Amino acid sequence: MRKPKTQFGIEVREFTARTGLTVRAVASGAGVSYATLMDTSVGRSAGHELIPKVRKFMAEYTDSYDKPATG
Repeated sequence: MRKPKTQFGIEVREFTARTGLTVRAVASGAGVSYATLMDTSVGRSAGHELIPKVRKFMAEYTDSYDKPATG
């Protein structure tokens, strides 16, 4: 039986769908464990340290691609 995603898990999946990154790439970019990220996505881990790191990575990644090219 599949466990339903938490709101954070849905947020991560939407980000990966929008950017084309894998969940492993998000975990690596944020400097967190892939397994813990997956556990947090389905509510098996509290994620009080992981979630801010991942959200910061996602925001910085999005910001770097939303800026117009200069030069």
